Amino acid sequence: MQYLIIVLVSVLPGFGWLWFFYKTDKYEPEPKKLVLRTFLLGVFVAIAMGTAFEGLPFPWGPARYSAVIWAPLIEESAKFLIVFWTIFSNKNFNEPMDGIVYAASAALGFAACENAFYVFSSWHGGSPEMGVLTLLGRSVFSVPGHALFSAFFGAALGYAKGRKGMKPVLAVIAGLLLSMVAHGLFNWLSMENIFGGLSFIVFMALLWRVVYRKLLIPALNASPFKTRDNEE
Repeated sequence: MQYLIIVLVSVLPGFGWLWFFYKTDKYEPEPKKLVLRTFLLGVFVAIAMGTAFEGLPFPWGPARYSAVIWAPLIEESAKFLIVFWTIFSNKNFNEPMDGIVYAASAALGFAACENAFYVFSSWHGGSPEMGVLTLLGRSVFSVPGHALFSAFFGAALGYAKGRKGMKPVLAVIAGLLLSMVAHGLFNWLSMENIFGGLSFIVFMALLWRVVYRKLLIPALNASPFKTRDNEE
């Protein structure tokens, strides 16, 4: 029972941040059922990937490479495919902000599962105090970080919906690459003690600013429902 409670508490930050991103879509909120389904798909993919890769060696170099290069590449691609395959063609995906909301949903489902694993491991393999510290640290940085990384490809998908030609395709590719780069930088800075960890804090602050100012606000302003809302 104790371990079940640990796991349940560990996934709560994922739901909390999901609610935050859901509420940012103020002009035409997405169906809660679709958002929750995307979140759960992120959970299932994280479980599937964790099971598939458990115990496998990393033949591509030092284990550090897996955190900085391979993990971002694989995880962001998986989250992207969840959104692209299951929701992008849905009729409810009908404004730029939707790409960010669904990308955040898939990312936070993935992050919630990952969070439960790390907190449980710290608690069971270390101590209750270590488990609590892991929960607090990851709830503030790693869990929302996943949503921020994926916001880049989410914004690109929101831009690409309804457009034809190479420009939207290139935008989606660029968005996915930026998600991978942001994820890789996060992992690298979290492992390096540069300026006593100050560089990591600065990076997170800049990432929040970029996502908010360059992705969220433009996506909201481009909503076709904004004008309709104002007219009503």
